[in-house]
Amino acid sequence: MLKFRLAIRYIFTPNAGSFSSRASWLAIIGFSIGIASLLLTASVIKGFELTISNKLSIYDGSARVQHILNKPIPRNNSILDTLINTLEYGQKIKPFIRGLSMIRFGKSADGVLIDGLENLHEKLNVKWLGGFRQNNALNRGEIVLGKQLVDELDLEQGETVFLQELSMNSNLLIKPFKYVGVFHSGLSEYDKTLAYIQIKDAESIFSYDDGHVSGWIIYSDIYSQMNFPEISYPFFIETWKERHKLLFDWIKIQKWPAMITFGLIALIGLVNIVASLSMIIFEKKSQIGVLISQGLDNSSIQKIFIFQGGLIGFLGCCFGGLISIIIIFIQSKFQVFSIEEEIYFMDHIPIVFDINIFVFIIGFSFCLSMLASIWPTKKLLELEPSQALKY
Repeated sequence: MLKFRLAIRYIFTPNAGSFSSRASWLAIIGFSIGIASLLLTASVIKGFELTISNKLSIYDGSARVQHILNKPIPRNNSILDTLINTLEYGQKIKPFIRGLSMIRFGKSADGVLIDGLENLHEKLNVKWLGGFRQNNALNRGEIVLGKQLVDELDLEQGETVFLQELSMNSNLLIKPFKYVGVFHSGLSEYDKTLAYIQIKDAESIFSYDDGHVSGWIIYSDIYSQMNFPEISYPFFIETWKERHKLLFDWIKIQKWPAMITFGLIALIGLVNIVASLSMIIFEKKSQIGVLISQGLDNSSIQKIFIFQGGLIGFLGCCFGGLISIIIIFIQSKFQVFSIEEEIYFMDHIPIVFDINIFVFIIGFSFCLSMLASIWPTKKLLELEPSQALKY
């Protein structure tokens, strides 16, 4: 208890004109900035990964079951019936028909990827132009488009667009659709090229036989997405993570340089702790001599300064963590820091509070601060009272 009280006193109750306490506070400030930088970097990277994962799992589904040759699949299939029966709790499966089409409005025309579904995913953020729709229900003859495509075509509520299948088929079908809703994912790949129609309309446009589909979409939360049953030839299951492998490889590559860069700032904070302890030991040598002469052994003196280094590290971790939590709260609630949506797939910097990240970084940093405190205190083990009292 005495050691800890002395460690606190050397920081909070300095002598007049003493530089050692100021050095301690500078070390605390430097270390807290390093910890805050590291925590915020980890939280932003986690936020990017989680935001993109959520968006992709909504628009692509957690996984898609398709024919290996991309052929239409009859709905009544024993292999797929087995798959459906072995899905885990919370996983849902829905049929879909997908194909390429030309969309026309007035003099404008563009290529579009059509997804024919029975109902849109409940988490799909659709702005229905005619008011709220329960379960995101989509009727025949209606179409939901991405925001960028709507802006390019300059569409207004209730206007009619025309879809035409892009194929070598001589009997091309052109069908009108009423524009009833718009979605905004922040992913240009979807907002500019994806459209949703009723599955029966897709069956008609792409000339599918009755009861045939392109495949099945499996929906689940992003944490259970890899727990899918095996499926036999000629079908395969492709997750959204496999489909966008390059994107997630890029995120992983970017993660480590950023963490190392901001980790170096925290390392500088550790160096400041070592420097401040060295200054305090040098300045307090006469007081150390008095303590030794009064019977306090050298190892106990060393522990006082190790406690002081640990206290500096602890305060730096607390202040750094507090700064991070405040910034995370402000950014999450008010989205102060914006970014280019077309480049980063979102219009603001996503940031997530992850308790595991915080506990690991703060705990590891505190342990390092304790270890860093040992080196400048080593000489205290060999210090004699006569040497200390000379200063």
